[in-house]
Amino acid sequence: MSALLRLAAASLLARRRTTGLMLLALTLSCALLFGVEKLRSEVRASAYASVGAVDLIVGARTAPETLLLATVFHYGALSTPLPRAVETRLASHPAVRFALPLSLGDSVAGLPVVGTVPAYFAHLGITPEGPLAFQAGGPFAGDEEVVLGAEAARRLGKELGDALTLSHGLGAESFLEHEDHPLRVVGLLAPTGTPLDQRVLVSLEALHAAHEGAASGASENENISALLLGLAPRAAALGLAAQLNRSGDPPLTAALPALTLAGLLRWLGAGEAVLQVLSAFVVVVALAGMLAMMLASLEQRRREMAVLRALGAGFPTLLFLLLTEALMLTGAAISLGLGLVHGGLALAAPALQSATGLALQDPGPTAREGLLALGALALATLSGLLPAWLAARRALMDGLSPQS
Repeated sequence: MSALLRLAAASLLARRRTTGLMLLALTLSCALLFGVEKLRSEVRASAYASVGAVDLIVGARTAPETLLLATVFHYGALSTPLPRAVETRLASHPAVRFALPLSLGDSVAGLPVVGTVPAYFAHLGITPEGPLAFQAGGPFAGDEEVVLGAEAARRLGKELGDALTLSHGLGAESFLEHEDHPLRVVGLLAPTGTPLDQRVLVSLEALHAAHEGAASGASENENISALLLGLAPRAAALGLAAQLNRSGDPPLTAALPALTLAGLLRWLGAGEAVLQVLSAFVVVVALAGMLAMMLASLEQRRREMAVLRALGAGFPTLLFLLLTEALMLTGAAISLGLGLVHGGLALAAPALQSATGLALQDPGPTAREGLLALGALALATLSGLLPAWLAARRALMDGLSPQS
């Protein structure tokens, strides 16, 4: 067995130019296949991490998808406010562990501003039941303080103690600045790889003071945009959601974030499937090129096969030898492709997070990538089977005097 492996490696090395070109094509195609899969899985992991600690999102009557996108991913807006009294009522529910109000609608240089309460930082860590981690400073404690996500701090160029002002509206450009109520940065969150990295977090009192131009705090009569609820047990979310969705005074929507997100991702699954099919097709094309290379080299290798036959190599040995060459070439391409993807993503992780907000949750190979690698090896076996069978059969017929 080891002798055949060494012979296969020597045969590939003897045809190093053709082998090198084929290895390059296979490596790039495998890198594309694994790269699409890795980014797909990381995007999904980041999306689920964004809602991991929240069991229920409550807002005024709207579509659950609209509620999820506006409150978690800050895409779109909620046009109908939620009475603050709803928070008081739900916070006293026996199954509710925490009720975190959100007030949305302002921004800083296009980055969303979220008005909330200090308990937000204690409950919404990226790990279940974990608090948010700070790379500097801590939570806000007054109506003149602000906490920045990691990406928000980088984009704004702000550090602890710096001042900033809020802008009315969600656009990158605003014609109404709350300059009469400047805020001071008191905390910088650690990167999470979720939309939280791009948030500007302030207290509800700070938003009220900025809008009203007064120092008075938020009252029970004010409106908020939505509520984030954590429940114990978490299974109670389904029953409470059904109860709230039947509510008519005021009309409410209670969205199960994980379930709603799964529906959105299923809708996006068609685009993911197209990318996966295209990347798999590229691998098939590269393997077809390897098949063509092996078929083209059969005529040149007839004497080599005949010599091996004269030395006692039987049909199974010759067949195994040529299949081994195909599998060695594909195995090397898979290894190089995985190394290219994971090494490249590790090196590009800071730039990738700055450009897209996506942080790698699992830098190592995944089980799905292993299945894709096994699939590529199976296709390589099928691709190499025909030329291997033809070469072995011809060697038995040619003997030591192959036709020229």
